[in-house]
Amino acid sequence: MDSSRYAARTLAPASRPFEIAQGPGHQQSIEQSHQRCRAMGLTENAIPELNPISAPGARQVREQHQRLFEHATPVMEMLCEQILFTKSIVALADAQGNTLQVVGDAGFLERVQQVALSPGVNWAESTKGTNAVGTALFTETPTLVHADEHFLAANRFLTCSASPIFDHAGQIMGVLDVSGHQLSYHPHTLAMVAMSARMIENHWFSDKFRHGLRLHFHSRPEMLGTMREAMVALSPDGSLLGANRSALEQLGLNVPALRALGLEAVFGTTVSAIADHCRHHADEPMRLYPQHGELSGEPVYARALFNWPTFWPAVSLATGVALPQSPPGSPVAEAAATPAPSRANASVTLQAHEMAAIRSAVESAGGNISRAARQLGVARNTIYRKLRAADTAG
Repeated sequence: MDSSRYAARTLAPASRPFEIAQGPGHQQSIEQSHQRCRAMGLTENAIPELNPISAPGARQVREQHQRLFEHATPVMEMLCEQILFTKSIVALADAQGNTLQVVGDAGFLERVQQVALSPGVNWAESTKGTNAVGTALFTETPTLVHADEHFLAANRFLTCSASPIFDHAGQIMGVLDVSGHQLSYHPHTLAMVAMSARMIENHWFSDKFRHGLRLHFHSRPEMLGTMREAMVALSPDGSLLGANRSALEQLGLNVPALRALGLEAVFGTTVSAIADHCRHHADEPMRLYPQHGELSGEPVYARALFNWPTFWPAVSLATGVALPQSPPGSPVAEAAATPAPSRANASVTLQAHEMAAIRSAVESAGGNISRAARQLGVARNTIYRKLRAADTAG
């Protein structure tokens, strides 16, 4: 592309017909980003680099983030449907700002490709100046960059809203972004992007610990099962393996602190007590009393969700029945009341307990597979698949 024609088309001053309603820290964040850009030697009238990384390099980046891509794709498609009227695009980038995927309005997608908002292009502040993706990566917070808030004049026709995506260890693994023409700005877009990022995080977390014990909690019982619920993953000895963002916010702790403290120091309970509650009061949330953060001393309501025991071989918390190969002296094994079956019949017995738990959950949910899946902490397709397999075998 001829650079002079590109500049003539994209560097024209962008109009700003209304003020963007943001908190008091928004303008300060933009100004600080502009200062960083100048310190890195960027100039406002520079033409952005339009060349993406090579095709093999793009494939390698995609493969490195395949799990993120798989969890983000359905959420991106849903978000794209919600903003369809704005003629915007939804983009996913990795923790270095490399664009992994872009979906959305075909006409606008063609235009933003002219400023390299396409797969394989880096949107860190160091390469593209102040922009929602790069600035959200730096600040680790949801970020709006509208029109002339972009450092590079070439990008000032855009309005962009981005939110970081955090993994189970509290580390950024990517950024979700919605970009459109500045005239398409809507005050709710940033909130929708932030909500969608949390959905991706929760999907990631549930999948990461799908074969273990997850404790879901919130200070309000009606929030259990919603996007706002907090989640922590537990090992058989009560170690905390990870947490989602809501858990870190509610407890006021980071993941290293949670791991150092453990279940009993954080929640004042034990794995044995959780197992006992699941056996006798599976339909009722537990009351726990966190020892840290703003919730210290206040009750939170918790449910323990347990998938099938490839990770946790001591006891099925879905059925309360002990399983084979329980670690000697483990808290869950001590809490189990039913002896484990013999190794010779372990596989058959385990499948029987598994199907019993599924059928019981489906029955208690009135045949609602989605509700039963949430109760068991498994994917809905898992229940469908296992029920079909059992019916075929029968």
